[in-house]
Amino acid sequence: FQDLAGWTAIASGQARLQISRAPGRQGGAMRLDFDFQGGGGFVVARKRFALTLPESYVFSFDIRGRGPGNILEFKLVDASNQNVWRWREEVFEPPEAWRTLRIKSTQIPFAWGPLGGGPAHDIAAIELVIAAGPGGEGTVSVGDLRLEDTGYYLTPLVEATSALPGYEPLNVCDPSPGTCWRSVDGDAPQRLLIDFQREREYGGLVIRWDPDRRPRCFDIQLSSDGDQWRTCYSADQGVGEETPVYLPDVRSRFVRLDLRRAQGHRGFGIVQVEVQPYEFSRSINGFFAAIAQRAETGLFPKYLLGRQTYWTPVGTGEDVTQALFNEEGMVEVDKGSFSIEPFLWSEGRLITWADASLTQTLEGGYLPVPSSDWQAGGLSLRTTAFATGSRGDSTLFIRYRVANGSTQARRVSLFAAIRPFQVTPTWQHWNDFGGVSRIGELVYENGSVRVGAGKRIIPLARPSGFGAATFAQGTITEYLKRGALPEHAQARDGFGYASGALRFDLELSTGATHDVYLAIPFGDSDRHGADSRRADARGAIRHSIPEKQSQRFREPAEPPSELRPAQAFDCALRDWEDKLGVPDIRLPPRAADVIETLKTAAAHILINRDGPALQPGPRRYARSWIRDGVLMAAALARMGRSEAGRDFVRWYAGFQTSDGNLPDCVDRDGCEWLPEYDSWGELIFAVMDHYRFGGDRSFLAEQWPAVLRSVDYLDSLRRRRLTAEYEAPDKRARYGLLPESMSHEGYMAHPVHAYWDDFWALRGLKDAAEMAQILGEADQAR
Repeated sequence: FQDLAGWTAIASGQARLQISRAPGRQGGAMRLDFDFQGGGGFVVARKRFALTLPESYVFSFDIRGRGPGNILEFKLVDASNQNVWRWREEVFEPPEAWRTLRIKSTQIPFAWGPLGGGPAHDIAAIELVIAAGPGGEGTVSVGDLRLEDTGYYLTPLVEATSALPGYEPLNVCDPSPGTCWRSVDGDAPQRLLIDFQREREYGGLVIRWDPDRRPRCFDIQLSSDGDQWRTCYSADQGVGEETPVYLPDVRSRFVRLDLRRAQGHRGFGIVQVEVQPYEFSRSINGFFAAIAQRAETGLFPKYLLGRQTYWTPVGTGEDVTQALFNEEGMVEVDKGSFSIEPFLWSEGRLITWADASLTQTLEGGYLPVPSSDWQAGGLSLRTTAFATGSRGDSTLFIRYRVANGSTQARRVSLFAAIRPFQVTPTWQHWNDFGGVSRIGELVYENGSVRVGAGKRIIPLARPSGFGAATFAQGTITEYLKRGALPEHAQARDGFGYASGALRFDLELSTGATHDVYLAIPFGDSDRHGADSRRADARGAIRHSIPEKQSQRFREPAEPPSELRPAQAFDCALRDWEDKLGVPDIRLPPRAADVIETLKTAAAHILINRDGPALQPGPRRYARSWIRDGVLMAAALARMGRSEAGRDFVRWYAGFQTSDGNLPDCVDRDGCEWLPEYDSWGELIFAVMDHYRFGGDRSFLAEQWPAVLRSVDYLDSLRRRRLTAEYEAPDKRARYGLLPESMSHEGYMAHPVHAYWDDFWALRGLKDAAEMAQILGEADQAR
């Protein structure tokens, strides 16, 4: 800060920032004088720094000043100027005396950008940001900016209960190929102790086992002093090829592994214990992304590799839930649930989405029945998802169509893998949606797979096998890449990320095609936990589940002959054709895509709803904002489905208070009452729009009290800006407008006047006047 020539001042909107020199606690400092001028926004002091950051580091600086408690941010930006990492304090009140801020690398997570995540490494600029909370004006001085490398550079000390010659304990810290630690032969418990020689911060471990010397049981314990120990991980059902260990926010000097029950009584062996950085366990989604990036492409969902995958909803348009289906053929079977993902095994190799040429289609070009097509050599796989049934009693079907287009007969195994991943990608994470999804239990019983408390997967053809594994025993793709299944037909996983697969062995002659169907009843486990279903087009066939659980896979009896999944498929198509076939749209042939897009969009609005609640999305946006619902109701009315809009208006109007107030948003957790002033005009418009398309005068009369309350509430809002104060020249432009609001995203901290609010108020009042005329309310119309 002796020379401020490289620092640039940036300000949004009406905000102002001036940078100048000031005396620091020692040496010079940078003074930031800011003024938000009665508004919101942000100010930024930016300087280009070309820095390669170590794995672990601390930025520190002195700070003092005066002013209101606004947001303070410290940001790192890479050379693309698009990827940003950020430390943020929501309410920072500048201290009058100098104070030192220390910001650790663990406190600077990835914020946004095309990189999608991960730690900062090569950066090009540093930014200090003050963003408006209360706004106002003030001054902040910053001095003595430092970067401290806190990385770990010592060599750990390692000891073990025993070791064979040439297989010393220290080998577990050696990444060189061919090295490992092995204990003496036998089944006696063994202990491996790693001493980092100082306490260090890290984010997890990956233990790579000697394949023939894995333990069936082991514990990991941590200590900072060698006296007090805590167990952070336990496994008692065997382990896979390697064991990733999720350890968020961990510091220790010592790591101790207690190993028991050696496989084959040959002792224990570890190839390497890899200590992972903090980022490895910053979140459970980040943990699985790190695992996926160690594996072959195709063994995990594409989004865990930071690659976009497109998806579409699947449902009946009548129920309160829906599935998601992505372009690779992965199906998330219910809201925020596990997914089912296809794999093929042929001629000694596993075929994944990464090995195939992929295309996607909708049935008929527009019906919401999607398919993903794989082409791999002479084999093809078409995965199709559809749903049938009525509200509260509907069933999701997945059809796998395997075809042999080669010139010779092929033996093929189709695997339907049940995995703890959603279709919604990690970057759309919100509440429980996006990324991983827990599976605590998988059990094959009575010809179906139970997932968790009661969700059922019912194969409608006899499977050749089923296997399940806990997370510690290895992810299901670890088995599938060998063409195998886990040996057990059940898995109970305390960590909560079990996986499994159904296998269907097929003999395909040249040109032959074979269909495999799975049926999954929609809805939560409480509703379906009491019974399992073998579902026809109506989802009506049930059978009981015995209490006894099978430890090994047993072939089920043939499914009942009355099951006709092909008929369920035809029924789903007919239902959607009837729903979307109301309007007669006539356009030139070159506009056929426009017509199909209109129909598909209408179908997706119906699928995404939760009963009468219209929702703009099936997961991240599974809430009912009145503005979105009213526009979707208008769209459905124009597509011949005005009854859906009517039901939405009737439902939403039920949340209006006696004084006419309306929430801006409603979901299953209740109402949201933010100061957004577009709701009343939208409600009035929606009532009148339904009448325009159906001529239902009784509906106008039914909703007339809600309309009058809305008009009165709009009038009360407007009167706040009809006072003498707003006759003054400096406020005249706001006279008679609705007050400042948060109707536009980004103004939560500082409301502003919204054109959106006043547009809808004018539109609503116009429709209310027309409605009054129709209902014979002449005085109200005037």
